[in-house]
Amino acid sequence: MFDILHNRFNFAAIDRRFVISTATETETVQSALVADVITEILENLSARDLLSALLVSREWCQVAVPMYWKAPFSYTKKRSMAALKIYELFLERGSSTLLGTKEDSTRGAVQETPLYDYPLFLKELNYTNLLELGESVEAILQILQMLTNRGIRLNTFVMDNTGTNSEIFYGIWTAPRYAPIFSSLIHVEIHTPFLKNNVMKTLANNCTRLSHLDINLYDNSSNRVIETFYYLKKLLSLQQCPLNLRLVFPNGPGKMLMNTLQSQQLESFKRLELVKWNFNGCEWRWLKMCPNLTEFAITSPPQTQVSDILGTIYENYRLKLSKNYKITTAHWHFDKDDGVSS
Repeated sequence: MFDILHNRFNFAAIDRRFVISTATETETVQSALVADVITEILENLSARDLLSALLVSREWCQVAVPMYWKAPFSYTKKRSMAALKIYELFLERGSSTLLGTKEDSTRGAVQETPLYDYPLFLKELNYTNLLELGESVEAILQILQMLTNRGIRLNTFVMDNTGTNSEIFYGIWTAPRYAPIFSSLIHVEIHTPFLKNNVMKTLANNCTRLSHLDINLYDNSSNRVIETFYYLKKLLSLQQCPLNLRLVFPNGPGKMLMNTLQSQQLESFKRLELVKWNFNGCEWRWLKMCPNLTEFAITSPPQTQVSDILGTIYENYRLKLSKNYKITTAHWHFDKDDGVSS
């Protein structure tokens, strides 16, 4: 069974085992470990070990399954491919499969119903990894529609900078009909080289709970940049949590960014990292009015006014913007009670 689990990722076999197990166990048997204790144990396990934990007992399985399936496309390509095959079981009958082959019309008659509705556990979607597995636009549409129909609400959304797919693939998720999936986002990372005006529009129209936004806003169209900043301003103004922001824009309009940030409630900023912007002629005194700022970072070397306000003691870090491109950023750290020097 362990060979099946680790080498073939046969989740159907896991289902069969626990159908038998739950049928033979009596309802009076009490678990030696309560669910919250099991959860605390499993939170420290790797994906491989989580799969092993599925086989310990029914109680461990009930905790481990949601933990593993909350981010099935954030693991290795092999594990993500196995997850995609399981997701095919939840497509509407008669549709093409996510991997590009026609679904067997008799499959519903011979395929066992999974013990768990695995897509319901999805909380983190690595969209780039999903795109690399799906073989067509239709495949991505199917999975997004399936998630919408099931009422999935994501916490985390990631788009890496791989450049392996065309813009049409990357922009599919911004269609209004999929908006409910993204209405509960807390953590967003978008590093793709494609246009961001529709991305920012989708986030601004749906998200109010963001605490972490890491995004590359680069665009070579001045009109789209204006639109992007309009929605960035709207997005930031709607958030209800302290904000951790990393905003990247090679040679981007620093003055527009300054105006956008200063228009917000400055106490909402917890962490700010501003990378590769053109800050020539920008005014930084507004940093003194950010009482809850615990970290500030900017492309190194920092401007003189920034050092005058924050001090000359900072740490340099190497930020990886893409596979072959890194940049040095200067970081200041503040204690909660200290704040920015006045």
